[in-house]
Amino acid sequence: MPSNQDFKVTPDFWYSELIHSNTAMRLNLPNTPTEQHKQNLIEACTNLWQPMRKLLDKPVHINSGYRSLAVNNAVGGSKTSAHSAGFAIDFTAPSFGNPRQIVKFLADALPKNGIKFDQLILEFPDSSSAWVHIGYKNRTGNQRGQILTAKKVGGKTQYVAGVQ
Repeated sequence: MPSNQDFKVTPDFWYSELIHSNTAMRLNLPNTPTEQHKQNLIEACTNLWQPMRKLLDKPVHINSGYRSLAVNNAVGGSKTSAHSAGFAIDFTAPSFGNPRQIVKFLADALPKNGIKFDQLILEFPDSSSAWVHIGYKNRTGNQRGQILTAKKVGGKTQYVAGVQ
């Protein structure tokens, strides 16, 4: 439910969605972005997430957007996580398909439509809680166009190129 400080960033995304974190809510951790991170969220939403949503033509459910340092540490996120800069979201779109179908579609559709991104990751496709990670830029502002699959191997996360 939108709060008094909430606002619509684009036709399909509210600011509250972009700063949502299931972990922050569960652990009652602060998750307020800096002004720069707020601007990064707006830029990423305008230039990537809204165009992506239009291509999918289905609702997107964000389970992790911006992550404060405390939230990023709680989820075991990378120190260089784009989430902590306001450049990445993790989401599902059940009415479109499963995360593998979403990543395969976007891996083709984003470049075809001239939409730049940093990373598109199929996260843990063999689990019942798989999701899609999409990053607009990395923390240094690059857009590498990487398409990866993350899997647990021996208890550690490994990233492999492409959709596996």
